[in-house]
Amino acid sequence: MKILASIIIIGFLVHLFFYWISRNTAISRNTINRKLDCYLPVYHFVERHEIVIYSTPEKILKAAHHFDMGKSKVINTLIFLRNIHKHLHFNKKLEPTIISINQLTETGGWLLLEKVDKQESVIGLVGKFWRSGDTVYLSNAADFINFTQTGYAKVAMNFFTERNDDVSATLSTETRILCLGGRAKFLFGLYWAIIRPYSGWIRLEMLKMIKEQAENH
Repeated sequence: MKILASIIIIGFLVHLFFYWISRNTAISRNTINRKLDCYLPVYHFVERHEIVIYSTPEKILKAAHHFDMGKSKVINTLIFLRNIHKHLHFNKKLEPTIISINQLTETGGWLLLEKVDKQESVIGLVGKFWRSGDTVYLSNAADFINFTQTGYAKVAMNFFTERNDDVSATLSTETRILCLGGRAKFLFGLYWAIIRPYSGWIRLEMLKMIKEQAENH
């Protein structure tokens, strides 16, 4: 019992630490005139982060589509913690690290909703994310917009570049979640409370990796 209590306390403290990190390093700004608004203008949960990169918007979005998240030990550790419930199912094969836009849309079940050259990419996913592996196949952007089945949640995430001057641009990423029905909102709210700190830090590390690749290639 003492060992179990210690594990619970340590887990709680780690959770609070991740929450503090992600909350205090996140930066939000105006999101007017972004394609993300076309796909999920109304939502219940949201997370925004951004970073200044000394490169061109074209190189930045290219890096966002192709960077290899699997090279980050920090990200792999955070994903392990975020998906700790999957590790409890010993016979379940865990999915590989899937974070870049191309990987998400090619093998991760996400749909590329729209891409505006040198400015923004928007991807979407529908599912019961509090239940492992319960996602809905979507064939096109219209499927995402028109999906209204109660009990599910819709997620839209973007990468948006905005030029600051001749040498730098700001890359932001925003994730919005719309829950379809009260039960879905309640269940996702519980899930969000657990994974939010890890997801926030993952996105911050993701932006740093994109920055490094865009500035050095």
